[in-house]
Amino acid sequence: MTKPLHLHFMGIGGIGMSGLAKIFRQRGNLISGCDNNLNQKSIEDLKALGCTISEGNNNKKCNDPSIDTLIYSTAINKNNPELTRAQQGITKTRHRSELLGFLMSEKFSIAVAGTHGKTTTSSILSHILLEGKIDPTVIIGGHLNSIKSNAHAGNSQFLVAEADESDRSFLNLFPTIAIITNINFDHAETYDDLDDVKETFTRFLKKLPDHGKAIVCGDDKNIQSLLSTIKAPLTTYGFNDNCNWKIVNETLETDHSIFYLKNNSKTFGPLTLPMPGKHNVLNATSAFIAALSTTMSPETIIKTLATFDGVDRRFTFKGTYNGARIIDDYGHHPNEIKNALAIARKQTNGKLRVLFQPHRYSRTKSLWDDFIAMFLESKIDELIITDIYPASETPLEGISSQNLVKALQDKKADFTVQYLPLDQNFSTLLAHLKKTLTQNDLLMLQGAGKVNSIADKLTSISI
Repeated sequence: MTKPLHLHFMGIGGIGMSGLAKIFRQRGNLISGCDNNLNQKSIEDLKALGCTISEGNNNKKCNDPSIDTLIYSTAINKNNPELTRAQQGITKTRHRSELLGFLMSEKFSIAVAGTHGKTTTSSILSHILLEGKIDPTVIIGGHLNSIKSNAHAGNSQFLVAEADESDRSFLNLFPTIAIITNINFDHAETYDDLDDVKETFTRFLKKLPDHGKAIVCGDDKNIQSLLSTIKAPLTTYGFNDNCNWKIVNETLETDHSIFYLKNNSKTFGPLTLPMPGKHNVLNATSAFIAALSTTMSPETIIKTLATFDGVDRRFTFKGTYNGARIIDDYGHHPNEIKNALAIARKQTNGKLRVLFQPHRYSRTKSLWDDFIAMFLESKIDELIITDIYPASETPLEGISSQNLVKALQDKKADFTVQYLPLDQNFSTLLAHLKKTLTQNDLLMLQGAGKVNSIADKLTSISI
């Protein structure tokens, strides 16, 4: 792209789309977009950069003849009138992953992939490089607290981005280094089974160049099964003795972690991560290894890691209500929720209350038994399940929050769980929480839908 272009983004407020729009606007291109929800921070930020954004789609602004390329995501229905009009006309259309792939092909690119931990890992790595004055281009799936954004157009040769496996679109990317945090079955709307997921990750890793590198978690059994298929230079990390980078002497506190890394005969540390949880130590380890591929020294990486102050919606403290702490966490897969609740349990002096919004009918169906087992083992005092966030899906027969609650009760009659509807303005949920939350409780708002909005409503209440 040698001259400024007019790029139009459908669903521009989405976390992946808004990051790309910001980068290409900062590169001097004309950016327009549309979205059904204009009340998003991402859209406010884009408007401040001079982007033109309209409500809804397929209106006059969306069909501006000056548009060179229309950018869409998998969330856009193939029969969407705006998309089909562009495909039938002279306007080019590109999936968002193709645009990200173009950016990655220009840079020394580090792609963070995996079923869980992508946003946290890419955020830690981005923070390390930014604080270390490497000035990378950054495109991640959450708002990094230190830059208050999900994207940054850097001036160096380096780029950090998440590689989204949910729709197989990470196969359109061209990383120099690939981090794989873990592999589990998820995204039943895309994949047939775990073998299908593993085969797609194998295809992704085969795209690495000869001078590239795969940095993978050696503790993960599904990753272990793929090691023999990886042809690029390979580095493993984890707590396992067989890992190239072994985590040793870890101290896991309720609000931070301290650990050392052993590689061959060298030991690095202590490394301080201002986040709790063994899974976050793994995430930070992969970021440390990847950062060594830049010009940063181990000492500078360790120093900058200690100043990491988090990413939005990843075990984020939102405030208090009636003496109860409110935590917002995006986790929506049983493994993610299990890790978050383990931390929450350690931090709770009172009762641990969880408000969970399942994400997608297909995921709820395919991981039904896993959700039940995880919640029953999580040592929580109260579980509230509200209506499923459908994303772009239509309901599936028998798959509902009410039935999930019933299944939990059938498994364990004394388990405290109930269904409450996600009605307008969250009135039913708020009424219940205001009645039950007390001093020293911890409320987990868990899920990838709209459940996080309750935090602002609770913390804004004067009591």
